[in-house]
Order: sequence, then structure tokens, then C-alpha cells
Amino acid sequence: MMETWRKKAGVAWEKAKRSPALACRKMWRVGKDDPRRAIHAVKVGLALTLVSMLYLLEPLFEGIGQNAIWAVMTVVVVLEFTAGATLCKGLNRGLGTILAGSLAFLIEFIAEATGQVGRAIFIGCAVFIIGAAATYLRFLPYVKKNYDYGVVIFLLTFNLITVSSFRVSNVMRIAHERFVTIAIGCGICLFMSLLVFPIWSGQDLHNSTVNKLQGLANSIEGNAREESDDEEKSCDEDPIYKGYKAVLDSKSTDETLALYASWEPRHSRHCRYPWQQYVKVGAALRRFSYTVVALHGCLQTEIQVN
Repeated sequence: MMETWRKKAGVAWEKAKRSPALACRKMWRVGKDDPRRAIHAVKVGLALTLVSMLYLLEPLFEGIGQNAIWAVMTVVVVLEFTAGATLCKGLNRGLGTILAGSLAFLIEFIAEATGQVGRAIFIGCAVFIIGAAATYLRFLPYVKKNYDYGVVIFLLTFNLITVSSFRVSNVMRIAHERFVTIAIGCGICLFMSLLVFPIWSGQDLHNSTVNKLQGLANSIEGNAREESDDEEKSCDEDPIYKGYKAVLDSKSTDETLALYASWEPRHSRHCRYPWQQYVKVGAALRRFSYTVVALHGCLQTEIQVN
């Protein structure tokens, strides 16, 4: 029994000793596969450092106060890998905040005309109606696709301001500070995404389509000469499998990149691609890849029809 435990402890110790080296190699491989990941990590770190100055510098902290945390939260949730994703989230967050603040102040203006009890009932009813209506809007396909994050921010901001106004007298000042800090956070995110080594969703979508075409062509070429190759390969090593698998798994990525690309401004003279046409090309490639899958399966089966 003790010998078994010693062996297990020895194996665990060997794995523990190899773990740092394995982790370093894996991190290096991730950056080597796409160096833009390292650039994005540096951009996020720099953005968080800049927005933290609202807390670290005394004059800025005195002007904004504890609401500076909203700027930090905005940078964390808005700054995405590509410029299109950042624009989509940033504009959604800004639009949701403005609409929610405006509606909350309208509700507060109407509620002030009633008594204390009537004000509480009116605010409760408004929260229920607006919350239910906004949540129902999220089920609409167009809203779900383009403005889902904005609706979530609208719900969050509306409820925070409306409910807080019942107990806090200076709710206008709190809302103004939060709006300013969110605007600062979004501004930093947009600056980092659009002006500091920008990464474009449209370019990624274009390159992805080219790679899928090349991979599918390689799969077809590999099927044509597979009969003369007797070497058996696993699915993970088979280049034919890798070629058509990348096409079959691309639907969600294509749609997401096309959506984010539609938010991006024109950044070069070649930026006139119809992004939704790329989605249609991807769908056509997936239909064709099913034929490649069937052909590959027929060539690999042990029972051949003469």
C-alpha cells in the first residue's frame, strides 16, 4: 500500500515539475499562432492603466469620486479583440445608457407629482412594465442580433437610476457622474481599438474565407490521391479531415465576424466588401464540404464497391 502511494506521489511530483515548462510552451504557442493576441493583451493592460488614473490621481478622483469604477468596468467589458466588436459593444452601451437615463428621469418627473406611497407604487409599476417590455424585445431576431447588449445595459441602468431615485435626493448628480465615467471608458476603448494597432473583423472574415477555400481545395486534392496512399492516419493528423472540418465549424464564426464588420468604418480604399455575401459564400462552402465528407468516408471504408 505504501509503495503504491509512493509511486503516485512520484508521478504527481514529476507532473508538477513539468507543469511550468508546459504552461510556458503553451502560452508561447498561442502567441506564435497569432501575434495579434499579444498585442491585444498589451492594449487591454494599457487601457486599464489609463482608466485607473481616475482613481490614482487625486484631482480626477475628487471630480468623479467612487463612480470611477464604472469606467473600469466599461473597459473590461467593452474592449474586445477586434475593432468591430468593440464598436458594437461600445455604441450599444452608450445608447442603452442614454435611453435608460432619459426614461428614468421622465419616470422620476412624473412620480414626483404623487405622494410618497403613490410614488413607490408608480415606480414599481414602471419598473415592471419597462423591464418586461425590454426583455420581450430581446426575443426579436433583429434586436437579438444587433442590440442585445444595449438592451441589457438599458435594463441595468434604468433600474439602478429609477430605484435609487426613491431613496437618494441627488440622483441627477450620480447619473451624470456615471454617464461621464462610462463615456470616458468607451472613449479609451475606441481609441485603443481604432487607432492603436487596429484589428479589423472584416479582414479576419476575408482571410477566413480564403483559408476555407484553400482548405477545401486541399481536401479534394487529398481525396483524389488517397487511394494510392496506404499510410493510415488518425482524424487529428489527417489533412483532409482538417480541411473540411474547418469549413463545417465556421458558421457561427462567419456570422459573428460579418456582424462586427458591419459596424466598422471604412479603413482603406479596399474596404468595400459586402460582408453578408461572405456569409452566403460560407454557407455554400459548407454544403459542398458535405460532399467531400461523403467522398472521404467512401474512400476510407474497407468495403469497396466494384
